[in-house]
Amino acid sequence: ANDSVTPDKLSNTAVTAGAYTTANITVDAQGRLTAAASGAGGDGAYVMHFAEVGPNSGNVTANPAANNFYAYLIGAAGGSGGFSNQAPGRHGKAGGNGGLGFFSGPVTGGAAVAYSLGAGGNKGTTSPGGNPGNAGSASTVSTFTANAGAGGGAGGPAFTTNNAGANGTAPGGILLPPNSFFAGSAGLGSGQLFGGNTAGGPTPTPGAAGGAGAIIYFDDGNA
Repeated sequence: ANDSVTPDKLSNTAVTAGAYTTANITVDAQGRLTAAASGAGGDGAYVMHFAEVGPNSGNVTANPAANNFYAYLIGAAGGSGGFSNQAPGRHGKAGGNGGLGFFSGPVTGGAAVAYSLGAGGNKGTTSPGGNPGNAGSASTVSTFTANAGAGGGAGGPAFTTNNAGANGTAPGGILLPPNSFFAGSAGLGSGQLFGGNTAGGPTPTPGAAGGAGAIIYFDDGNA
């Protein structure tokens, strides 16, 4: 009959009858499936599971369905240089911001992902020449590290050049600008400024200790 082709009239192909998931298929010029195989689904949506400002350390438990994670991680900032009370008197320079990096990697569902958030560097002490600020401490998550900012230069000796501390780095990740703001969400309250205003204050503002490291963790467990 017209518009009717029975199974007996169709030639068999190499395709095995059955259901295929996220299928990869090959179609010939007659519209027949000549090859079929189940494929891999796309990467799932990432959900934020954890956010914290240090100094602290611990473990994040990956979602049981997760295969990959990513994290924004920042090293601690350096402390500012100490005040020089040698005439005419001069404040130290600002400590460097901690490196703020975006990192991604594989994770086993339900596994503990270790993290450590560095402490900020101390401010340099006052003396006739002032003392340099201390560097902050690096932050880590899994196998990744965000390096800390260096301490700021001392206020003296008088009439010499003093320099702000160098900013930290994020080897193996994408280094982001130090003044980065993450909008408020679960775990962040109204929002968290990462990197900005964490270093010790520059002249003429009295210096301060560096800000601590921090992390925002996501994985693709979708829950």
